[in-house]
This record gives sequence, C-alpha cells and structure tokens, in this order.
Amino acid sequence: MANDELNITINLPFPTAGVSFNLNMNSAGGSAGTFSLNVSNLATGGAVPFTVASSPALADWVRGYSRWLYRARVSATHDTESITGTIVEGTTPEQALVGMQEACDMIRQRFGIYEESVLE
Repeated sequence: MANDELNITINLPFPTAGVSFNLNMNSAGGSAGTFSLNVSNLATGGAVPFTVASSPALADWVRGYSRWLYRARVSATHDTESITGTIVEGTTPEQALVGMQEACDMIRQRFGIYEESVLE
C-alpha cells in the first residue's frame, strides 16, 4: 500500500441474532495493512468467543470465513477471540475498500437471516 494510509472501522449489528460484528482495517506509512474482526453481545456489550459453548453458529462460521477472506484481499487466521490478518501485499486502498465491502456482505448474507439469537 506504499505510503497510503487506511483506517476503516465498521460495526454491523444484527439485533435479532443478538450480536454485533466489529471490523477494523488499518495501514500507515507503507506498513502491511491489518484486519481484525470480533463479535460482541448486543445485550451486554461483552465479547462473544467463537466457541460452540457461546454460539454454535459463530463457531461453525469462523473457520470458513477466515479462509474466505483471502478473496477480500486479507490473509487471515482466527482463535477463540477474533479473526486477525494482513492485507495482501500490493493491495491499493481502493481494493481494500472493495474487500471490506465484500467482507461485510458475507456477514450480512449469513447473519442477516437469523430471526432469533445465535447465542447460547
């Protein structure tokens, strides 16, 4: 991303699913850009782990989504707390913005359909 700077923060709440997805994409001064995503409980504001005990739907989703993010120009991994990654080298800020839109669209396609909480 050369000397371009990028700072994107998006919060996607899904009231009927009971969760909010918190996405961040940043880069500055030619450093590799970073991506992070975590999920919070809308009722309590607390973090929701990607575990079957907390949410079978999130635990199932996180593995495939982490791999899929490469299509959105992010090389990502996950643990029980978050998805983290780096923006693929050579990505322009404009491409990163499109990637972030695609990342949000994938979340909406999956969690926008829930008519009840995904939390245990």
